[in-house]
Amino acid sequence: MDSNKNRPILNIDNTEYYIDTLPDEGKGLVNGLRIADVQIKMYEDTLKMINIGKMKILEDLKKIVENIEPIKKND
Repeated sequence: MDSNKNRPILNIDNTEYYIDTLPDEGKGLVNGLRIADVQIKMYEDTLKMINIGKMKILEDLKKIVENIEPIKKND
């Protein structure tokens, strides 16, 4: 069995590095990237939920104005 098979790899500009060979500062930066990715995913999901809520509000508002006469324009 290849002992390198399960080692985490960092890929930068199509060049691969074993994460465990990085100095502590590099490992910390890799961890920071992982945290940033998690945060981005969380905020993307939040934006999706806000958009769903916005669409529902617009849908409800359209139902409310169905029986209201719109403004007539004097062209």
